[in-house]
Amino acid sequence: MDKDWKEKVQEYCEKYNIPLVYLAETMYEPKVVPMIRGKAFEFTIFMLLQKVLNQDEWEVTKPSMNAQTGFHDIDVRVTHKKTKKDILIECKLAKKGGYQKFADGHSEIRVKCMRSRTLGIAKVKELAPKWGVSKKMLTIHNDQYLPGDFDIVVSSIGNAFYRTHKTTGIFEWNPTKSEQEFLLKLNPSNKNNLKDFSFRNIYIARTESLAVTHDSGVVCTRRNCQNKTNCGFVPNYPIIYFDAKTNKPTNGWVPIEESLNIFKGFVGK
Repeated sequence: MDKDWKEKVQEYCEKYNIPLVYLAETMYEPKVVPMIRGKAFEFTIFMLLQKVLNQDEWEVTKPSMNAQTGFHDIDVRVTHKKTKKDILIECKLAKKGGYQKFADGHSEIRVKCMRSRTLGIAKVKELAPKWGVSKKMLTIHNDQYLPGDFDIVVSSIGNAFYRTHKTTGIFEWNPTKSEQEFLLKLNPSNKNNLKDFSFRNIYIARTESLAVTHDSGVVCTRRNCQNKTNCGFVPNYPIIYFDAKTNKPTNGWVPIEESLNIFKGFVGK
């Protein structure tokens, strides 16, 4: 029989010499919280996709990998059972404080999407020819992804409404009045639980629609990039653009509950 979570936590603390009585304090450390939340979000998506996708047609797995520089790990894998096609998913939370409302009424949320390890000179020299880009181009974009790294990006918008407390340094839910109004437009029936609602507000997009290409219309902001409309890299902060009237994304992002057609697009359906 599988161990319950309490046993697993106790064994973990004993294995790594962590005082169990101070586990919560350890997890509240400002440097620790973002790492835990980011990793936990992968399991959230793993569980959610098992509900969203028909398990007779799709298999959802959570590979256990130790990423090395230049070799991207897989957060979640979705396999189409009939064709054996694997679809690789990258799970990224919104940028802390990443919400912005514009004068024309539309809103944008930035998603934090960058390599955890910047490519050094040796790795750039090794990987540039494999990835089909010049060494100069890869050096300029050495912390950015390419569409070939994964097929889909999934993000929760909730993190955009967190801020670091100036005194305690603790990561806290603290939306402004304008941000609360935005969330209420998305969910007018649930005024008392906006925090959980915002976290469950999860969107999904094909990686190619986020990359800087002529088709996507995304523009590169790297100062030294020589091809700002078609360099092919994914910006560090892809934008979810919410229409002023409908309050729905208009630039390739769709709610994860409505994402079946995106997955079907990878298997020719």
